[in-house]
Amino acid sequence: MREDLALLDGAIDMHAHTAPALFPRPYDDADLAEGAAAYKMRGFVLKDHDSSTTGRAYYISRMFPSVEPFGALVLNRSVGGLNPYVVESAIHYGAKVIWMPSNHSEWHAEYYDMPDYPALGRTQPQLPGEGVTVLDPDGNLKPEVLSIVELIAQHDVALATGHLHLREIRKLQDAVLKHGDVKFLVTHANWALCKLDLEVQRELITKGAYLEYVASSCVSLDFMDQDPDELASWINEFGGDRLVFGSDLGQLGGPSHPEGLRMLLASLLARGVKYEYLEKMTKGNPATVLGLE
Repeated sequence: MREDLALLDGAIDMHAHTAPALFPRPYDDADLAEGAAAYKMRGFVLKDHDSSTTGRAYYISRMFPSVEPFGALVLNRSVGGLNPYVVESAIHYGAKVIWMPSNHSEWHAEYYDMPDYPALGRTQPQLPGEGVTVLDPDGNLKPEVLSIVELIAQHDVALATGHLHLREIRKLQDAVLKHGDVKFLVTHANWALCKLDLEVQRELITKGAYLEYVASSCVSLDFMDQDPDELASWINEFGGDRLVFGSDLGQLGGPSHPEGLRMLLASLLARGVKYEYLEKMTKGNPATVLGLE
């Protein structure tokens, strides 16, 4: 078997956007499951900017028993923002990842000067609202954020940073560290809005974080903003340790999720990244973050 295909055999996509959604998505949950099964993937984390995906994951697991779909929640205004009660409910329903705000975050709105994406368009208008931040006016974590961190620690699910600014990520990680071995995942550290210098990545990893690299930054026409040579050098620097892959695909201008991952993996292999490093990122590390065998 070709190495790029072997890397997908048993892989988990940590970040998959599908329809139904409030953004145009060319693939729905069933399309993703069919594609994942065809590539012999283990599973994927369903991400929706505006609603919990736990119910969707349940039904897809019934329809496609050969793959494991995992539900998740993004703390945008659409679900009440930084609401511990919503987080608790999602966890009880089986959510494996809780993302901090994404396109409704304060940093996202500052970076793009809008609460969405220049390259994507909602099918319906949304109510205006302030960007969501985890910090109070004094620069400390809000009480509700501390409650969310406690819930994450109690239930052993992953806390992902979403579209937070680095200053917020650092504060959040410090709070997480007080609870011991909590799975702290820095979202798409290789994508423009959240892109982190290598030394900052090393700092966060040293303190226990996992970093997510996404395929969309290299293979989606909507978000293509990273040279694969740079990504290859980063992976080689860390030897694949504490790194995971997510496709972050589901845009009209990108390939399907499994094919996008395959394209990126093939490109990285061609650039000399070791198979064993990529295998950690596609299989071992995602399973650890999701608390799987």
